[in-house]
Amino acid sequence: MARTLVSNIGLLVTNDSTQDGTPLGIIREAALVIDNGLISWVGLNSQTTKSDFENSVDANGNCIIPGFVDSHSHIIFAGDRSDEFRARMNGESYSAGGIKSTVAQTRAASNQELLSNGRRLFSEANTTGTTTMEIKSGYGLTVKDEARSLEIASSLTDETTFLGAHVIPVEFQNDPDGYVDLVCGEMLEAVKPHSKWIDVFCEKGAFTSDQTRKVLKAGIAKGLMPRLHANQLEAGDGIKIGVELDAASVDHVSHISDNDI
Repeated sequence: MARTLVSNIGLLVTNDSTQDGTPLGIIREAALVIDNGLISWVGLNSQTTKSDFENSVDANGNCIIPGFVDSHSHIIFAGDRSDEFRARMNGESYSAGGIKSTVAQTRAASNQELLSNGRRLFSEANTTGTTTMEIKSGYGLTVKDEARSLEIASSLTDETTFLGAHVIPVEFQNDPDGYVDLVCGEMLEAVKPHSKWIDVFCEKGAFTSDQTRKVLKAGIAKGLMPRLHANQLEAGDGIKIGVELDAASVDHVSHISDNDI
């Protein structure tokens, strides 16, 4: 693959503190080299010669920064939750009710509808500087719908997360442990080819601490890496479980204690 020189960069942010002694690692009047799809060199514009490269791009004095990383997204879905937004703005209880509404709409959507919506949202993020995006499932909650959600997600990113343990679906309201067994068994097997991570919503009204551990351990045993939603609505064991199982992240944590820290 041909090497590309990007020259005449007014301000280049490298995030390498050795460049200028600050966390941003700024280089002014800079250039960079792209080799086989990767940035292989950064430095001063004066250190480069365009004729040494097969391709060159003039940045016209503009700023170049690292791409943003969105480490938590749910873009494979159908419908909207405007009713939930109004309720929450009026101080009404959340209790994960909006998730169940989106589940119903997602199950009814075609693969093409889910892909088109996901691609639209991914493109919007990419246009505004997000170059890496994690995408979760969690709005299917059946073997078929979780599998197709993650297959669609995997066409958009390598960072895919199986969130079958988002909430207990309506059809399992009287048998939550039965649903956990499904998530840990047939559903996990179906989604594994398209999943890198496994996630659980460890929260009152969603999954208990014991259920969370069971799901995450099942995923880890299949080679998936753990992460959690926790402590959004009230204090709980989610952070402790995340540390215990070496999770990459515990997200939300609106309620956190000194012991958690």
